[in-house]
Amino acid sequence: MAFYLFPIFVLVKVASLSVFHALREPSFLQAIEVTIIMATAASIISVAFGIPLGYFMARYDFRGKYVLDALLDVPIMIPHIVVGIMIVLAFASSYGMGPLLSRLGVSFIDTLWGAVAAVTYLSSTYTVRTIETAIRMINPDMELTARTLGATRSYVLMHLIIPYIRRSIANGAMLSWSRSVSEAGALFIVAYYVFLGRSTIVPASIYIYESYIGIGLTNAAMYSAALILVIFAIFIIYKAVIGISDVHSHK
Repeated sequence: MAFYLFPIFVLVKVASLSVFHALREPSFLQAIEVTIIMATAASIISVAFGIPLGYFMARYDFRGKYVLDALLDVPIMIPHIVVGIMIVLAFASSYGMGPLLSRLGVSFIDTLWGAVAAVTYLSSTYTVRTIETAIRMINPDMELTARTLGATRSYVLMHLIIPYIRRSIANGAMLSWSRSVSEAGALFIVAYYVFLGRSTIVPASIYIYESYIGIGLTNAAMYSAALILVIFAIFIIYKAVIGISDVHSHK
């Protein structure tokens, strides 16, 4: 436990009250805003395809399943810089969907689209695995009983499985969100900064990196502590909402 707490303690000690100065700086607040938008979009997308994919992996056995199972873990195994290059090749170059997306007016380099794509690729595995594990813990006989009574597979998923694992879905979404907030490597390649309207905004992780290389360690510590404070506040709100939801569900 001390191993985890000591770095945070030193960071807070170094940053001290300058954290509140960081939270009043407009450019840093914009960086946090774009980071939260990016992470929230990634979390929603991860849940959208994580539920059917998690169900598929939990309930179906097929030849070569171990290959798909391994592929799902690729994003958390390879260097994130490589992920950034993969996203550029797939969506922003002549090798992949770049020409088609360009005709549709969709750009991935240094846009919110690109940032969301990069962090979704890196974080969605956590949502899929969390949902898959939760579904595996449900007795399949419960589903079979519902099917014999005339329920379709989609009805069982929507009205039986999803309500039963809603806590796991929320936890998976939050894991994806937190992983997206912390990302930097892939963003260096895909979206070092993001164009929003007429503004050019860098994600919070890159903002802190620029502060570190441009001004120094103490300045970067100030923004780092401020970001941790914001994330911690969001996690407290999340825990409170989940706790209230659990109380109501047991009444």
